[in-house]
Amino acid sequence: MPMTCHASVSLALLWLRASLTDALFMRVPIESPNQAEHDRPHRRSMYKRVADLQAGDIELHKEAYRRIGQLLDLATSMPHSKHILHFVMSHPEAPVLPPGGCMYLPSDTAWASFYEHLEHPFPALFVEMVANSYYPSCNDTSLSGLKLPSSCGAEAMRGSRGCFKVTSLGSAAGIEVFETAGHVGLPDKWSYHIEHATAPRSRVPQTGAVSKCGMSGELPQVPQAARLVIPTRYVVCRMSDDDDSVTEQHVREQNRWANEALSGLSPWARTDFDGDERPASADMQISFELSDISIVTDSQCAKHGFTKPWLLHKYNQNASQHFTFVIIANDQSGVMGQSLLPHQLSEEDSPEHMVVVSTEGFRGHAGRNRGDMRYDEGDALVHEAGHGLGLYHTFEGSCANRGANGGRGDFIEDTSDEAMPHYECALTRSCGKADPVHNFMAYSPDSCKVGFTEGQKRRAWCELEHHRAALYQRSLRK
Repeated sequence: MPMTCHASVSLALLWLRASLTDALFMRVPIESPNQAEHDRPHRRSMYKRVADLQAGDIELHKEAYRRIGQLLDLATSMPHSKHILHFVMSHPEAPVLPPGGCMYLPSDTAWASFYEHLEHPFPALFVEMVANSYYPSCNDTSLSGLKLPSSCGAEAMRGSRGCFKVTSLGSAAGIEVFETAGHVGLPDKWSYHIEHATAPRSRVPQTGAVSKCGMSGELPQVPQAARLVIPTRYVVCRMSDDDDSVTEQHVREQNRWANEALSGLSPWARTDFDGDERPASADMQISFELSDISIVTDSQCAKHGFTKPWLLHKYNQNASQHFTFVIIANDQSGVMGQSLLPHQLSEEDSPEHMVVVSTEGFRGHAGRNRGDMRYDEGDALVHEAGHGLGLYHTFEGSCANRGANGGRGDFIEDTSDEAMPHYECALTRSCGKADPVHNFMAYSPDSCKVGFTEGQKRRAWCELEHHRAALYQRSLRK
């Protein structure tokens, strides 16, 4: 089997995940991902994609993926890798897997570490991950041309934090499948981000990031007549003066869409697994009132705003007076967006109180630039705004959300538990009940997301009142 190279990379902790602590429950930090350290040649190998196949061959391609998925069903620690394979299978750029090779896929424990250190990954990059993880002849070169030149023995690979275990699960469709305790095929952008992302300077230490807001059922109802009309500014960081991929008009349309979502009025297209009732879509009684739009030419911000958040500070002065969105036009991290929760910063006027979003998830950007249309509506910004308002992911804490171990998950009692993020709009029951794929704090595609819940509304109001008090008072209308 192919093995990896040296183990000397310093992995910095990303400045989101909003999953670290709360008023009642402190989480133990998860170790940074142990990723195989490939030789990553500038020029990669070409390989056949599903878009290259004749119609009659597409089903054979899918059958190989399905049979690998059936094999993964036999391993209790591999459901998320199965979900990722199923997501990639129907993508037009999905790699065709010739028989006779080896596929290396992470365990759920390895995935948990990944999500702890990389917020909101751009889903299209899972295609690259599969190509990087498949070795056609079970040698040292992947389908995409990555090389793993050194080994740790017969049942291990060398990674950034030392050797990690590799276990054969058997063969399917002529492909031997391995469960890995680390990541073998991370795309270039994700690998770069994990290596280079730095923590925000004013972030409360992990053991001290305490929210004054507990479980949603313990929080007061929002008065019916009250509203938060939040002064909001957008900063668009672009590479050059002639880049008009995001204009002031585009920003206004994105903001309109976000306000529609916050009002509980996002369009809902009933799926075959929905009932007759519209999924939860509460009026949050919150809106973003545009106060400023700045389009700046700043290549460092445009490329590295996710990994070096201090590059954005100059655009977020007087943070206590505004809710700030920074749009990154040439992201090198492969993420849709990131944001801290209000209680995770020690100072109310910290310039790190901002929501950072890639143009990959900005409303209309995919349609204008031949991007991934599953993320064209602009819900990535709504999702990240949810973090900025104090909301966790729906999959926070996995299935232990309200478990006997004291876990409190997303602190919202009217969202279902979810084991891992889902990238498809489909009925799944990872924790017993239907997963909350219609919720804005999930990772499902834009067309699937419909709204927030009453519990999420209560928590957002509580977080703003107690952890961004000046902005709350400035925004409050009675």
